[in-house]
Amino acid sequence: MTSHEEILKILRKGENQNTEFKRKLTRSDLKTDRRQKLVTRIRFMTCESPFEARFLVGIEDIGGKEWKAIGISENSLKASEHILAELCEEAAVEIVEQERIETAQGMVGSYLLKRLAAPEIKETCSINVAGRVNSGKSSLIGALVTGRPDNGSGSARSFLLTHPQEITRGQTADIHLAFMGFDEKGATVYPDNPLNKQDTARVLDQSVKIITFFDAPGHREYSKTMIRSILGADAQYGLVLIPGPEEAYLIRQQEETYGVPRLDEITREHMILMANQGAPFIIMISKIDRTSPQDLELVMDIVRKSLKDVGRIPVSVRSHDEIPPVVRELANEVIVPIFLTSSLELESLSLITHLLRLLPANSNQKTLTDPARAFVDKVYRGIKGTNVVVTGTVKSGVFKKGQVLKIGPDGSNEFQEGRLFSIEMFKKRISTAKAGDLFGFDIKDIDKHLVRRGQIIIDPDIDPESCRTFEANIVVTRHPTKISVGYAPVLQAHTIQQTVILKKIYDAEYLSVGDFARVRLEFMSSPEALRVGDKIVLREANTRAIGTVIKMVR
Repeated sequence: MTSHEEILKILRKGENQNTEFKRKLTRSDLKTDRRQKLVTRIRFMTCESPFEARFLVGIEDIGGKEWKAIGISENSLKASEHILAELCEEAAVEIVEQERIETAQGMVGSYLLKRLAAPEIKETCSINVAGRVNSGKSSLIGALVTGRPDNGSGSARSFLLTHPQEITRGQTADIHLAFMGFDEKGATVYPDNPLNKQDTARVLDQSVKIITFFDAPGHREYSKTMIRSILGADAQYGLVLIPGPEEAYLIRQQEETYGVPRLDEITREHMILMANQGAPFIIMISKIDRTSPQDLELVMDIVRKSLKDVGRIPVSVRSHDEIPPVVRELANEVIVPIFLTSSLELESLSLITHLLRLLPANSNQKTLTDPARAFVDKVYRGIKGTNVVVTGTVKSGVFKKGQVLKIGPDGSNEFQEGRLFSIEMFKKRISTAKAGDLFGFDIKDIDKHLVRRGQIIIDPDIDPESCRTFEANIVVTRHPTKISVGYAPVLQAHTIQQTVILKKIYDAEYLSVGDFARVRLEFMSSPEALRVGDKIVLREANTRAIGTVIKMVR
């Protein structure tokens, strides 16, 4: 509850972007010019996260030098509240908290305003983009989002590189999000400036379908971030970008070293991880403007062979007419379309845009009827006006603003029960988040210090599933020596990232490259929200094994 002392503290700070003081509101404030000014002011106060503002009534401006809580009569305060409610309704803002504080001369009204949740985006489709360093991921995404080809010097990727080391090196070091929109007629809605918040809001308002790209780093030193992107984003589709000239060179190096032409180990790792996720994925050979016919033929041949080795059928796509039948078959997870791309060529970008326009938003792994489940990716504890904000992607079901939910497990394998105070998506407040949607949840009534990456958020009526020990079927994809009991790699699954200890290998004394086995694993630090069927990756510096959880031991 707001006290008189807290009111005085607010007054000492004065009016700002998120605070407004008035002596009182009267019917004259509803006249056209005055009304428009007040509605505009209320919208401005609540236009940025956390979309909240404080409106005080009963405050006197003393000569333009200081503010005092003078107070007004109860009848005047009631009249002011009715007028404020009318202004807020027009501004699409709600009064979420309303308090009255008595002073020596009258009453002061304190009102917390919050932007109303907008209708959810009608259709969202998320794509994980992977590719070795300098494959052109950021340039391609930037060209697609802006509708402007790259200039050959990285102009298209500039808005995606935000960290100093990324700008200096011209390489992605963290997971970046970018989105493009399509309107009701299927036309692409392009921003004039992707870094401008108002321009971004315009794209969202005009779009009925949003394509979200998760742009992960390709450099070896950021492999754990790349794996987290592929496993944790729960994206509906995957995209592996392979740079033509560089991959041709590396294929020939592999042949010289091992006697067999094959993809570079990083590209193979990306392809294996995508195939293991159980979601459709796409291959794009990039930089075709710089790839010789001989190099392109070599890369295409090895890519086709590699796809067959992971149980997929490669299908080359060269024209717009070939896209609709490919899109119809893509969800069956049998075919993998191969595109030839260049971020410098409009025709190449047009072909990819056509594919994105037709991609169904929900692949068959997404369902709205299952209980609501989502994994925590990032945690923010210091945002003004919030308790704890978590971000991630909804895995299944639908979350609604105001609902009760559970989050955990903590170190004692317990789940907290809290309340979903608000939902944000693409910096816009919405009322619901469904399977496949990116989210920002402001969660109240829980201990924010017990929240961490890797925890699961679920409906309160679901029996939480978590474990310290479990069994899985794995295949060793890469390891220089044998793997024995006691081996302690890092496990990644969804957004979970924790060291595990190999407790038992069934029917074998040790494992080496290519071996399949049933194993028992135990988390070193705390229980995690795994369940049967979840895909896992075991890694040290890079991927060492992939597998599937088959049994909870607890």
